[in-house]
Amino acid sequence: MNQNHYKGTNNNNCSKSLLNDQKEKLIQAIKRIKHEVDECREAERETFIESLGVENSFDVLKREVRSEFENLHRFLDEEECKDLERLQRERQKQVKQLKERKKKIEAQATDLETAISVLNKKLTEEDHPKLLRVRKRRHRHAHMWLIISLNTL
Repeated sequence: MNQNHYKGTNNNNCSKSLLNDQKEKLIQAIKRIKHEVDECREAERETFIESLGVENSFDVLKREVRSEFENLHRFLDEEECKDLERLQRERQKQVKQLKERKKKIEAQATDLETAISVLNKKLTEEDHPKLLRVRKRRHRHAHMWLIISLNTL
């Protein structure tokens, strides 16, 4: 019986040894997996920090773009105001010139109408015989007066 007992103990020892070997392999596998889990968590943490950095940098870029466009809008608004003011000044200048020109034309028209009235009056005076006698005596001077009158028009 000793031999059977020895065989059973030997089998038992063998099983325990195999069990211990398997147990040790599982413990090593668990340690490797825990190590990989730790590495995954570290990578996840680093990725999270990196994503926060990316988000922050894009927020900064977004603010910069908005700021630049606000500056461009402000610049364009100022340029528009300057151009509109220049346009208004030019308009006023041209309107003033046209009004002055109109006044000059109106004055010339009035002068011409006055000259026409004077000439018409002279024509009607020449129709009177009494004036004809005076005209004959002043023939030389009348001719000179008519030339001067016509030149002043």
